[in-house]
Amino acid sequence: MDTTSPLVLRSDLLSVGVLPGKGADIVSLTDVATGIDVLFRSPWGRHDPTRLPSTADSQLDWLARYPGGWQQLVPNAGAPRVVDGVSRGYHGEAAVVGWDVESADETSAALSVQLVTAPLRLTRRLRVDGASLRVTDTIHNESDDPVEVMWVQHPAFGAPFIDGQAVITAGARGILSDADAPGNVLPPDTAAPFPIATGADGARLHLGEVPAPGSGRAVFAALTDFDSGWFAIDSPSAGFGIRMEWDAGLLPYAWFWQECHASSGFPWFRRADRLRLGMVRDR
Repeated sequence: MDTTSPLVLRSDLLSVGVLPGKGADIVSLTDVATGIDVLFRSPWGRHDPTRLPSTADSQLDWLARYPGGWQQLVPNAGAPRVVDGVSRGYHGEAAVVGWDVESADETSAALSVQLVTAPLRLTRRLRVDGASLRVTDTIHNESDDPVEVMWVQHPAFGAPFIDGQAVITAGARGILSDADAPGNVLPPDTAAPFPIATGADGARLHLGEVPAPGSGRAVFAALTDFDSGWFAIDSPSAGFGIRMEWDAGLLPYAWFWQECHASSGFPWFRRADRLRLGMVRDR
């Protein structure tokens, strides 16, 4: 199965690239008029997994194969863990295995996969309509036993769409910094209003204003207290913005991760400039 050539869905306004051979990842979301892809692409691009050695470290292997774009993380997100005696690797099985294409035409596609690490069947349906992409993901438990899963939509946005002029708004009223790795501008394990928070240095911090590339800012937190599930990114430099909407009753949190050439060492080596806003459900 080809893991590097995308299935392309297209309207007169929007072009969407999907990788059936790797997680049904959405790897491009391109405004046709400008040719600008709003999604982040990793510094190493798309790698054919068959040409990369396995290290037996699921986190290292996942990152080495990460093309950027938008993944679906099931049944695990974050660090590897053991559930019911079975190891669930870093960021889960769904984003690394090949999916079957059930149907596809110029504007729509349906894909599915049967997981091994959990008795789950996943389906993903995509439809492009004008300037909109509608994604419908379902998880079906094919066993009689209850199954605990983590479920994360994992889109990341990057240059040239994201730059120091971009502005983020959201239906969230709060933000909670990560307890272990909050980045370098927020204190750890601290709740604050969004978008105006108090930084680790005690100064006012506007988290809706995206810093310029090379600023060295790093933030890892979660948006909370959604009035409704949405966020928007407006890019004056690109001349347009995007808006994502979802059911906040189903996915009640959103990861908020800014990486502005801040992290040394593997995998970024200070080469990444991106914003990730990912919708999350934990069990």
